[in-house]
Amino acid sequence: MPLRNDAGLAGAELALAVEAHTLATGAMDTVGTTGIFELSPNAINSVPKEARLAIDVRDINGPRRDKVVQAILDSAQSLATKRQVKFEAQMINQDPPTRCADSIQQAIVAAARGLGLTTKHMVSRAYHDSLFMARIAPTGMIFIPCKGGFSHRPDEFASEKDISNGVGVLALTMAQLSEGAWPDSRDEL
Repeated sequence: MPLRNDAGLAGAELALAVEAHTLATGAMDTVGTTGIFELSPNAINSVPKEARLAIDVRDINGPRRDKVVQAILDSAQSLATKRQVKFEAQMINQDPPTRCADSIQQAIVAAARGLGLTTKHMVSRAYHDSLFMARIAPTGMIFIPCKGGFSHRPDEFASEKDISNGVGVLALTMAQLSEGAWPDSRDEL
């Protein structure tokens, strides 16, 4: 064992470093995920010669996120040296965080209240079209409840009622923002 150059163990340590560097910020808004971890040759009796990890770090604070990314890269280099394996990194993207427009968020809240619904302000760290649309126009997002709170997964489920409520909120938000008349009857939604 001492003579092995095990890329799998280096990858495992790096995945733990992602968690450690993310938690070290002390910020709830800093998240790090090792969503892909592939070993080659991927055989039970072969020492992994290659580990491929896809790591995603997100934060509403760009500089803090960038520090976490750099700490992870530094750890990767240190682990590669320690375990005598090669290390290569490729940055796929590093888009700046963006905020939804207050005017849009206020219109969404008013629309939900107009339908007798409650709202919850949330930070979405997932990539949405709004990240890019916000560069050219005021943007906001409407989320509906999903079973167990799970979204962006194959088992995501929303009831017809929650979907209908979301469509109603969207319609009323659009009417308010377009300065159109709100429907007299909510049945029209």
